[in-house]
Amino acid sequence: VDLGALARDVAVDSTASHDELTLDVVAGRGPVVVSGDEDLLRQALANLVSNAAVHAGPNATTTLTVITTGAHARVEVRDDGAGMSADAVSRATERFYRADPSRSRAQGGSGLGLAIVADIVAAHDGDLSIESTPDVGTIVSMEIPLAVGLEDSQPTPS
Repeated sequence: VDLGALARDVAVDSTASHDELTLDVVAGRGPVVVSGDEDLLRQALANLVSNAAVHAGPNATTTLTVITTGAHARVEVRDDGAGMSADAVSRATERFYRADPSRSRAQGGSGLGLAIVADIVAAHDGDLSIESTPDVGTIVSMEIPLAVGLEDSQPTPS
């Protein structure tokens, strides 16, 4: 699966479904290929971008970046929006956890988005990390091993 191409597809879909979303895509030159399930990886990327669209705030800018770091592909969704507290970050991948207690299922979201992303990343032998500062923004990163045999031929960050 070429994560760069997948990121561009997810960006098109996400901006169509979230009118208020300002999304920039940064992908290296050429493909960033991992072995994996394309549908699950698409779901993970879409969940990350959707979370940023919903929680960052109306004036936030979101950047979706795909690069290689050594033997891994790194996908990063960064926003300059509302951010989360340290407690919210530590619980963000718990099933049914909502950082904003005023949000209900009727207002959208089930509290499963990041839990699903964490499961998908783990199923691809990867790592998920979340960094956030209130009123500064959030960075959610997933690292997945590059496809075997392709590690040396993939583009590096530019």
